[in-house]
Amino acid sequence: MHVSRRFLAPLALVLAASAGHASRADETRAKPWDWVVVYYMAYDNNLEPCGRPILDMIGKGVKSPRVAVTCLADFTDNDGMRRYTITHEGEKVEQVPGENIAEEETLRDYLEWVRLTFPGRRLALIFLNHGGKLGEMSLDENPGKEGGQNWLEVHATSRVVAAWREAVKKDGGEVELLFLQQCGKGTLENYHAFRDGGKVIMGSQTVVGAPNYYYEKVLRWVGQNPEGSGEDLAAKIREFDPPNMFTTYTAVRGAALDELPARLEPVLAPLLEKERLAAPTGLRSCFDQPPDELFIDGLALLEGLYTQNEVDRAPLDAFAEWVRKDLLAGHRVSPARERVAASWCGFSIYLPRSKRALDRYAHYPIYRETRLDDLVGRLLPPPGAQRQGGRRARERQ
Repeated sequence: MHVSRRFLAPLALVLAASAGHASRADETRAKPWDWVVVYYMAYDNNLEPCGRPILDMIGKGVKSPRVAVTCLADFTDNDGMRRYTITHEGEKVEQVPGENIAEEETLRDYLEWVRLTFPGRRLALIFLNHGGKLGEMSLDENPGKEGGQNWLEVHATSRVVAAWREAVKKDGGEVELLFLQQCGKGTLENYHAFRDGGKVIMGSQTVVGAPNYYYEKVLRWVGQNPEGSGEDLAAKIREFDPPNMFTTYTAVRGAALDELPARLEPVLAPLLEKERLAAPTGLRSCFDQPPDELFIDGLALLEGLYTQNEVDRAPLDAFAEWVRKDLLAGHRVSPARERVAASWCGFSIYLPRSKRALDRYAHYPIYRETRLDDLVGRLLPPPGAQRQGGRRARERQ
């Protein structure tokens, strides 16, 4: 069949234009979001009334077409979980089967959905909810099936988050900030466990309020600062959350946490060399979980041990300088809580009341890589003394 050149010329122009449109459409679809902020809202508990206000504040803050927020939420009803997507165009809600938000498999599935659905250059992952014992986060009071978990386990969760971050990095993105917005999660043990979860990890040494009120201002800032870093974002959260919503917020650098074992061991060694180790006196717990878990400000505990046992301060001073210069990416004490927490360094150290309470976390990386558990174990009273003290306390009651 013969086709005239007069027909071929316009046809070529049409095909070229179509190819250009298709190419631009492909580029638009493939272009990652500047920021993707990911919330994990396990509010199947008394925090449920805070859920809707938080989502509304997020919606008011997302104005940039290059910012997306997602939130997996579980409330006290029996209708399953909900997956919220919030962009400048509004809010979209999808039902997700199941009630088991406090299980690592649920978190893994959600994060993979985020990665595939919202590729981003910069991401932040924020865990809302209660924090319990050292290894507990994201309380689910009604897991919806017999034998379901009531808490995410910190060590298992850290591995899920680290694997997700690695996949995000292969896609060309980065998890700039991991924020454990839960009570008492700002411990040296937990920061170290999450060291591969983000460039910056932020938490609190003690109680965190709810619902918090930084969302709108922070997300507006995110939209205006597409090149901002995780340290910048953490600083804005600390700046914009009102003083009555927190006591301390501390951000630490993930890369520095890799150095922690090598930095901490020289501090522990002189103490462990003591034949008899005297426990410091007068230290108050930043946070506690009855009946047997206490959390003491980290540098205050080490300072007390060095002073009480008359150990040369050089290793401790070197460690404290490294903490301030390299480990901490930012630390803020609420103006309303300075009387209580002005001297806190930004991280706590777990100091349980019993050997059993210590042994339940023997799998923690920091205990495998340092002798911190040996030090803590030497500060615990003998089992007989614990039983006798408990009996006497009950008699006083």
